[in-house]
Amino acid sequence: MNLADGLRINAWRFPGKTATVFGDQRVTYATMNARANQFAHAMLKRGFRRGDKVSIVLTNCIEFLEVYHGLARIGVVSVPINFRLVAREKAYIINNSDSVAIITESEFVPELEGVEFPQLLPHGYILVGRQEDTPDNFANYESLLLDMPVNEPAVDLNEADVFYLGYTSGTTGFPKGALIQTEGTLDVVKNAMLRTAGRADVDMSQRVFLAIMPICHSNSIWATLITFWVGGVNVIFPSGKFDPEKVLQLIEKERVTTTSMVPTMITRIVELPEAVKAKYNLDSLTSLGSSSAPLLTKTKEAALLFFKNARFSEGYGSTETGALTTLRHRDQLRKVRSIGKANPGIEIKLLDEDGHEVKQGEVGVLWAKAKSAFLGYYKEPEKSAQARRGEWVTAGDMAFMDEEGYYFLVDRKNDMIISGGENVYPAEIEEVISKHPAVAEVAVFGIPHKQWGEEVKAIVILRENQAVSQGELQEYCKEQLAGYKRPRSIDFVADFPRTATGKVLKRVLKEPFWRSQERMI
Repeated sequence: MNLADGLRINAWRFPGKTATVFGDQRVTYATMNARANQFAHAMLKRGFRRGDKVSIVLTNCIEFLEVYHGLARIGVVSVPINFRLVAREKAYIINNSDSVAIITESEFVPELEGVEFPQLLPHGYILVGRQEDTPDNFANYESLLLDMPVNEPAVDLNEADVFYLGYTSGTTGFPKGALIQTEGTLDVVKNAMLRTAGRADVDMSQRVFLAIMPICHSNSIWATLITFWVGGVNVIFPSGKFDPEKVLQLIEKERVTTTSMVPTMITRIVELPEAVKAKYNLDSLTSLGSSSAPLLTKTKEAALLFFKNARFSEGYGSTETGALTTLRHRDQLRKVRSIGKANPGIEIKLLDEDGHEVKQGEVGVLWAKAKSAFLGYYKEPEKSAQARRGEWVTAGDMAFMDEEGYYFLVDRKNDMIISGGENVYPAEIEEVISKHPAVAEVAVFGIPHKQWGEEVKAIVILRENQAVSQGELQEYCKEQLAGYKRPRSIDFVADFPRTATGKVLKRVLKEPFWRSQERMI
């Protein structure tokens, strides 16, 4: 099977049904399927072949989804690149991935000028946008589609083919390219469909998914594919500064039934003024997922109250592993800090530093056996060996399992603080500090200490019109945290450096404190 088959099948079932919405644009299944085929034929005509890699630097747009599907139909590997990366980081991924072409928009053309891409083919520059904005050395996307066949291209494909090369967000060091197979992504789609199969209250063809996160992100790749496979509608959220009220507007306007966000986005929404939140009818939203980072308890409680008609779930997974666990709606208040149980077909084990399984209740590195698992990191055999052992893979996250088989994420292994020989997990401290009424967000990490090796540092964003001192917050922690866990210093900032999906870049926060050190932990 091909990942683009969902779009093809539903172009036959529902040719006139809207497949994708972006601003004022509304594209039917028949039109979108035809355009994906035209793009596939255009790439074949330009000499691109199965196994070639093509970098994609685009903000959220309908063409992004067409490109994914067109490349999948000819076996060309997509390399989606976070558009918010600086030019140097984009160039690293383009070259590291051995991409022979790049698809971008006019906003990013200046960043490519003067950069050496020795492997890029002379005809490998494609621009999505107006013809008049297209540089001489670029082909215009719309022009490429003209007069191309609308039928399915005849290319021999295999489910073992690599679908996309997903570069990790780069929270530590240079990003690594995770090789994601077609069959692995198909398994993510299949599991999502099976979880609702047979439910009388769910008609998946009525799914309207709001794609808020960047389409270059694995979460959006999976979710938009699922929508096309069930014959639903993908509503694309515009890139740029996150606007929480815009989310509510789109949910009401497009009758959105499901969406997925990161905790920062959910926090921004539930903290909108009550008068703003009351303006919108959100009854259509029956499913809301949170992923990419642990959700703080107070945010979860507020979200459950506000999105009262939605089944709320938290998922855990990564580019390397696929979607692994789900904490279902019925368990949200009973298991508030849990990432849930393993999804169907997923096996999980927690291992210590020596590779032995830990006892129930003890913290270990989370390893999983899943069909969605990546093959390894592109051109990184040593890092691949660290992340993959036979059929088992890991993203390096640490967790424990309770007596009922629910998993609890403790922290990223690389974020763990060792102070005076004691292991300190930042997520625990962040959970405590976040409950202070003056605190909007908090990030905790280790900084160097001559005696203890590392000491705990907290960076805090305060709520609007709220004030609290370092001493007051430290006093607040005294009753809730052991001495070695309490922050020795607290700074206050207006915002954090973040990835495209809103995750805090602790590497950037930590860097000034470790700059003069010979080590980073």
